[in-house]
Amino acid sequence: MTTMRSASWGMFACTLAIAACGDDASSVWDQGGDATAESGSASASMSASGSASAADSGSVSASGGTGSSSGAATADSGDPIFDVAVGDTDLSDSCGCGYQYIWIANADEGTVSKVNTRTLEEEGRYITRPDGVGNPSRTSVSLSGDVAIANRHGGLVKFYGDTSKCQESNGMPGIQTSLGANNVLGWDVEECRAWYVPFATTNQRPVAWTAGTLSRDTCESAGENVWTVMSATPGIAPGIGGAGGVIATLVNGDDGSIVQSVPVDDFPGIQLGAYGGAVDAQGNLFFTPMGAISFNNQLARVDIDDFTVQLWPIPAGIAPYGITVDHLGDVWVSSTLGATAARFVVATETWEPVMGGVLSLGGIVEGPDNQMWVAVDGGAVSIDMATLTTGVSFVNGQTVKGVAIDVDGYLWAVDNAAHKVDPETGMLVGSYNGLSGPYSYSDMTGHALSNTYCPPAG
Repeated sequence: MTTMRSASWGMFACTLAIAACGDDASSVWDQGGDATAESGSASASMSASGSASAADSGSVSASGGTGSSSGAATADSGDPIFDVAVGDTDLSDSCGCGYQYIWIANADEGTVSKVNTRTLEEEGRYITRPDGVGNPSRTSVSLSGDVAIANRHGGLVKFYGDTSKCQESNGMPGIQTSLGANNVLGWDVEECRAWYVPFATTNQRPVAWTAGTLSRDTCESAGENVWTVMSATPGIAPGIGGAGGVIATLVNGDDGSIVQSVPVDDFPGIQLGAYGGAVDAQGNLFFTPMGAISFNNQLARVDIDDFTVQLWPIPAGIAPYGITVDHLGDVWVSSTLGATAARFVVATETWEPVMGGVLSLGGIVEGPDNQMWVAVDGGAVSIDMATLTTGVSFVNGQTVKGVAIDVDGYLWAVDNAAHKVDPETGMLVGSYNGLSGPYSYSDMTGHALSNTYCPPAG
């Protein structure tokens, strides 16, 4: 059942023109650090056996990633981090668990990179669809540390974050798995892929894990499922949906079986359809379109218990792009027109725009000290969640696509490279430059899910 809801405009005194209200772009960037980050080139070289489209011998004797990294880093194991505190901020990992990886989709290459957020080294790279042309974009990390990746051209895949979970499947002695950018194994060789689910669609973007039930003793979560959304009607080309609605599908996180498919006929699936998705603490799914090209901008919610659907209109002057849910359960979107971002207060069904003077074609994530970080053209900007005013910025002169928070509370900003940033100062800590056409701006580290399920104290 789909319910259409009206939404009040809250403090929406200004709409389309940024010049009419809010700060100009220069005043935002005056807050931040120096533009010291390198843009990074997609220069990861891969051998013929490492090509995403070629067969691989399955050897795991090759070295790790070929990409370069800069900045101080110390080696660390990939085991879960217990009771991690994050500097002097109020954003400790309240679940008591954390994994030091960011998973970044290399869209054009058809792979996903597993990058250690402490060493700034790539420890694995994996093909995301059997034919190697899935065009992955959104990644989502579970509380157990595993990742699910949605392919724009259709198909959902899960990889284990902890290599000790990988299972024998190719008939070769030992476990064969990628060690980095120059060691991408063939589809039938890679053994850290948990499952792959094909979907009969030409357009599939949102992906978001539910929390399940977490054991804080083992940092494993039981009953984890993962949401994905696709256009119901195939489009004229891969990555584009046809006329009709969308289908939100809940997938069993253990084996990839379909738990429930929920048609949402009143949410347009044409063109890019559902563009981004995020969950609240209960596992309810929220998703939005790419607002700049949609003629019917709506926020959708699918209830995880009874699979009913609610739709709220999004006011003019808010054109959603990225989406996240904060620790209070409210929905935030970045915006490409009018507002920089906006908050949807679920309890009051009210939109609260943020007129920050810059626009976003990227993601959004809650960081330390009640700051919401938005990817923008030129870097990333923070928003005070209490006052809805802009604050510290990271300035690097590049169009940042994705933002994420790692287990230690650092901000990550992804353009052609992955940059690790101190959120208190906006200053660059280090960069990883070995990605290949990256395009990720969802919950790349699992922080957003942990932040909703185990909200920070205070």
